[in-house]
Amino acid sequence: MIIGHVIGLFFAALTIIIHYEALRMLSLRVVERAGLPRLKTLLTVFSIFLAHVIEVWLFAGGLYLGSVHFGLGELQGNFSGSVRDYAYFSAVVYTSLGFGDIFPVGELRTIVAYESVIGLLMMAWSAAFTFHFMQRHWQNG
Repeated sequence: MIIGHVIGLFFAALTIIIHYEALRMLSLRVVERAGLPRLKTLLTVFSIFLAHVIEVWLFAGGLYLGSVHFGLGELQGNFSGSVRDYAYFSAVVYTSLGFGDIFPVGELRTIVAYESVIGLLMMAWSAAFTFHFMQRHWQNG
């Protein structure tokens, strides 16, 4: 049971680092150098979206490793074992959407729980960053 927590914490930590670096790079390099407020806004939103996509794929890889290579459980339901299914399931969990058409069994449930919590946290962090950005840079644009 402890290996699920270790893997979940590891991928959560990687997600936090990726998100921090993405927002830091946005703050220091992209946003300050972009000229028009509209361009700054678009770069900010697209960059944050890209960070979330990378984080979803990171957890999809973690679920794949946990399932196929470490034997920690499996995904069941409407699941074929394809890369697309791992990415889809990861996105559903990360966003806390929870359709329920695919579900984890075994120790994968622990990793999925970490992804759900960290996804919610990253969405909130992104919203706070965007709100702060909009307060600083929004000018009729």
